[in-house]
Amino acid sequence: MTSNVDAPRATLPFDRAEYKARVERILKDVADRGADLLLVDQIDSLAYLTGYAHSAARYQAALISPSGEVTLLIRSSDLPCARRQATADGFETFHDHEDEIALLIRLIGDSGAKGLAIETDSHFLTIQRFERLQAALPEVTFVDFGKVIWEHRLIKSSAEIEALRRACAIADATVQAGTDAIAVGRSEREPAVAAYRAAINMGADNGRVAVFGYGSTVANMHGRLGERTMEAGELYFIEAVPQVYGYSGRIARPMAVGHLSERHRRIAERVVEIQDEFIAAMVPGAISGEIDRKARETMLREGLKKTYPQVSAYTLGYHAVPRTSDHTRIFMPNETWAIEPNMVFHVIHYSEGMPFSETVLVTKNGPVRLTQTPREIAIR
Repeated sequence: MTSNVDAPRATLPFDRAEYKARVERILKDVADRGADLLLVDQIDSLAYLTGYAHSAARYQAALISPSGEVTLLIRSSDLPCARRQATADGFETFHDHEDEIALLIRLIGDSGAKGLAIETDSHFLTIQRFERLQAALPEVTFVDFGKVIWEHRLIKSSAEIEALRRACAIADATVQAGTDAIAVGRSEREPAVAAYRAAINMGADNGRVAVFGYGSTVANMHGRLGERTMEAGELYFIEAVPQVYGYSGRIARPMAVGHLSERHRRIAERVVEIQDEFIAAMVPGAISGEIDRKARETMLREGLKKTYPQVSAYTLGYHAVPRTSDHTRIFMPNETWAIEPNMVFHVIHYSEGMPFSETVLVTKNGPVRLTQTPREIAIR
């Protein structure tokens, strides 16, 4: 084990006290479920509890004891970075030619734990890895800890909200830069270049800072850029998703190249009106499904959408591979959960390739838009 006692903390996004408080809250749930050791291997969860995030090239994890001691199992090549990022009490490292799961088995066995809480919804604790743990540790009871850490992450601290505010400022600037690069005769890639440049210059710390659509691809919110030249009368959209400390601010706006038809103008204005009502209803205690149902039924009734299979809003916060969005809480007609203060959501509605979305913080006094770009379709 390598101690991190005098390791630098230059890149730690939040105070050590915040991480300690998070671990203490999580450990109450570990004890309530009858476990005496917690295995954390989702990157989102590792970042939330320790500050450490990795590339996912190899299995890496944290073991957290009942006393709150955190031991990170990491690649030896990642140790310098982890020593700067993590609040861990110690590290167990492996070289790339070594078997990290064998090391994990030894660490669990040496701990003497009888009940191991595991994230059963983890993408990283694969069936193969889990079966190896079971076979090697027959005396250990495996306790379902799936979704627990995700639930804790729903209510944001003031420090997390500040990171989201910064990300939203970058998102606004990203959309503006991309919009200003739209013009008849230019490559559809020019707005993407401008948007990425703005986001990185302002401090976005992720590689995928926006999603773009032009021409026929605007009907697909997750389309890809091609090699076309922008033509008058076409639509373009930008959905900015920059991150600060891994926390994602999100906003989507449509643009018209050259000119905008009156029909598209009316549709865009109506989508914004419906969304304004949706956001205004996002107050503490409100039921998500009821808010969603009213907007969804209105859009279908008025012909703004022919079908509506997707969510209208979802949880925002820290995002890591392999997930690009957090659906711990979603807005759909059948949802019955109630909104709480300090939840943050990405609210998105669109029609005919014209998306409008906002990052919305719910306060005790009601919803607040963290993104500030004018709610209109820009013409360039």
